[in-house]
Amino acid sequence: MIYASLWYLLIGFLFGNGMPHFLFGSAGKIFRTPFGTESSSRTNVIWGMCNFILATVFVWWRVSTESPTSYDLASLLVGFWLVIGMFGIWLRSFISNKTNF
Repeated sequence: MIYASLWYLLIGFLFGNGMPHFLFGSAGKIFRTPFGTESSSRTNVIWGMCNFILATVFVWWRVSTESPTSYDLASLLVGFWLVIGMFGIWLRSFISNKTNF
C-alpha cells in the first residue's frame, strides 16, 4: 500500500512539475530547467511534455497493475500540491532575469 502510494506521489510531482514548464514555454518565456538556468521556451515545452508523458505512463502502469485506493489518490494530490507550492514560494529563484512579468 505504501509502495503504491509513493508511485502516486511521484506521479503527482511529475504532473505538477510539468505544468509551469509547459506554461512558461508556451508563453515564450525563459524558465529554468535541469538543462540550464536560462532554457529556451522550446526546451521548456519539451521538458513539460516529458513530465506529462512520464506521469501518464506511470499512471497507465499503476492502474493496469491494481486499482488505486483513496490513499493513492491522496498521495497524487499531495505530490501535485507540494510542487505547485514550491513553485509558488520560490518562483523568483526559478525565473531568469531576462523574463519579463
